[in-house]
Amino acid sequence: MTHYDDNTNKYQTDNTPVAQAMMRAQAAQADADRAKQNVLASEAAERAKQEEIDRAVELSMSKFNQQLAAQRLGVKTQGAIRSQDVGVIPPMAEVEKTTVRVPSLGNMELSYSQAKDMAEVGQITQAEFNKAVVDGLAARGYAPPKSFR
Repeated sequence: MTHYDDNTNKYQTDNTPVAQAMMRAQAAQADADRAKQNVLASEAAERAKQEEIDRAVELSMSKFNQQLAAQRLGVKTQGAIRSQDVGVIPPMAEVEKTTVRVPSLGNMELSYSQAKDMAEVGQITQAEFNKAVVDGLAARGYAPPKSFR
């Protein structure tokens, strides 16, 4: 019976079937080790990329999101301002469709153009006209244009 030890240099010139099998097994083991190292390196690179993406997203969010920044500083915020909270400012054509009630005339309901004409000739004050328009727009769910405030 022949005794073989694990010294690979001994078998490199040996052409016996056992020596050849040992060399193939060692080559296969080396290939498997390289493949495992490649997989581990690939997974580490993927983790590093994901961590970089996560940091970039966090930086972007913290840099551009004032509400998040305020929360981190402990400032209480009311949240986002919605258009329903401030009212939608209508275009002038929509303002001109508004009916207004003038208190000094016994809450008479007038069209916008009638009330405007009355304000121009002095039958009602400009302040009364503006307030009537603001109230009429509010009843329709609109915020008044800046010129009527």
